[in-house]
Amino acid sequence: MDRNMDLIVIGAGPAGLSAACAARRCGLDVTLVDEQAAPGGQLFRNIETPMAQAILDPKDRETGLALVKRFRESGATYYPNTVVWGLEPHKVYCTMNGKAEELTASHIVVAPGGMERPVPFPGWTLPGVMGAGGADILLRSGGTLSADKGAPVVLAGNGPLLLLLAGHLLDAGVNIAAWLDTGYWSRRILSGALMPAGALDAAYVAKGMKMALRVLRGKVPIVRNVTNIRAVGADHVEKVVYDAGGRTHEIAAGTFLRHEGIIPRTHILNSLGAKHVWDSVQRYWHPVTDEFGRTSIDGLYVAGDGTYVHGGDASLLKGEIAGIEIARRLGVLSDAEADHRCTPARRKLRAVRIARGFLRYVFAPNPAIFNVPDETLVCRCECVTAGDIRKAVAEGFRDVNEVKRFTRCGMGQCQGRMCGPALAELTAAAQSKSPAAVGALQVRQPFRPVSLENYCNLNAPD
Repeated sequence: MDRNMDLIVIGAGPAGLSAACAARRCGLDVTLVDEQAAPGGQLFRNIETPMAQAILDPKDRETGLALVKRFRESGATYYPNTVVWGLEPHKVYCTMNGKAEELTASHIVVAPGGMERPVPFPGWTLPGVMGAGGADILLRSGGTLSADKGAPVVLAGNGPLLLLLAGHLLDAGVNIAAWLDTGYWSRRILSGALMPAGALDAAYVAKGMKMALRVLRGKVPIVRNVTNIRAVGADHVEKVVYDAGGRTHEIAAGTFLRHEGIIPRTHILNSLGAKHVWDSVQRYWHPVTDEFGRTSIDGLYVAGDGTYVHGGDASLLKGEIAGIEIARRLGVLSDAEADHRCTPARRKLRAVRIARGFLRYVFAPNPAIFNVPDETLVCRCECVTAGDIRKAVAEGFRDVNEVKRFTRCGMGQCQGRMCGPALAELTAAAQSKSPAAVGALQVRQPFRPVSLENYCNLNAPD
């Protein structure tokens, strides 16, 4: 496409939709690209369908429907079912309608959202084992977790998404056999000093308490301080084995859902060499931005949980702030007008960040979740085990990229999306170091698979 736009937004979740709407209200020429068929992202996935609406909390449903309606009426150009596989300053490379395209713009907002932290464990490749996010997508799409609707479901992990999913499952009449809590209790104790800050976002805290009460009313058995989780079965998960209270236990399971928190999707920005920093509490890398979402790359912004995981309502605010700031940068808004429009959102966002500071500790991941046996598969693409990684460290390879080159862990199609966090944790633990000391995987473009034919025919005339 030969048109140079004011703004390209990548991602149609809360942050991306909010950024596009804010920029359009300022009169900018905006294009939004997203790989899904409909806007909404993970939080508001399939929000325009009755099935998804029935699952969502009334307030979330209202917010999501209003946001999508506002976007559809904004006048922004929208390309769904579009896969972005390359990025340069002011240029986006993608495949739409089976054809590779180059889009250009003065500014780009990357709104990739967050993803579930992938944690390998014995049996995690068995059918019937999936992440909580995947299960939630099935429910919103009208699917079922198992062919046997009466089969017991076991939840495991740590994070608010498990609370949300548990409520959805209970409302759907699913039999939750147990909740295996892997939470980091020393961090939870530290969170107590920060709890008063939650008053700044009382509605969010109340929502969390409501979800917790739903689980309690559902009489879901909760097992604390769980370690060494294993999924066991022949051709499908049949039981979950775990350690708790100094003993080994097992429980029957037809479906096993594990969740260990949300981390930012950093692949796109990583491929450009954008500056990132390590969060030692939540144990993830996130891009360095200013208060408007501007990264270390000229003309490139990031919004939503792709910056730091604060949740959906914070993502809406981050997107709005980024869209207004870009209008100011382009001279469409004066400094005074931009400040006037941004101030309410910035004030709310500061309160949200402070209020959720204690949640960083409440839901901090326990490093022990990565203490897996040597035979545990870590990289599915290249069939690399935990033992292979530890052996590489023993032979003198010290950072994740050295281990990657030696073992091929992270060299598959996903380029480390599924194995990168575990690779870093295992490489660091084998040296008694923090993952910050062993670095992050270097992502190469194209960061999503693209056919050679498509790549070679980029911008070819029709």
